[in-house]
Amino acid sequence: MSAVRVRPARPDESAILAEMANNLNDYVGIHGRPFTPERVRADGFGPEAAFTPLVAELDGAVAGYVFFGTGYNTDIAARAMWLHDIFVIPAARGRGVGHALMAAVAAETVRMGGGSLEWGVHSANAGALEFYARLGAVGGEAKIMGVAGARLRALAGL
Repeated sequence: MSAVRVRPARPDESAILAEMANNLNDYVGIHGRPFTPERVRADGFGPEAAFTPLVAELDGAVAGYVFFGTGYNTDIAARAMWLHDIFVIPAARGRGVGHALMAAVAAETVRMGGGSLEWGVHSANAGALEFYARLGAVGGEAKIMGVAGARLRALAGL
């Protein structure tokens, strides 16, 4: 079995990151393919980055990615890491890529003094739910909610 290597993504990998992020959205039923290489470069790199991107290589090629960022867990009064997205290409699933990406984010969470690593998962994504359970993750009672687009602007009074 080939070794998985996790490393920081590079700006020149923005196109493959955008493609994988759009593929994840398609997989979970979010259509429209909003990610572009330009959006990934603007939001994932530089001093004002909205998330940190890591990639996993398998057999010398990018086989998956994770986007994450810092946050705060008010339930335990501690810094936290929020995992925005994780995706492994279908051909690499079951080969340790997802586990390596999760372990890398967990290590970064511990390094920054975080008390938890948290993420959301679509309830219909049975494969992801099984994967997370194997990692020891437990489901919480909270439901992630949000507003976007016109509803966000309305709430903001615009």
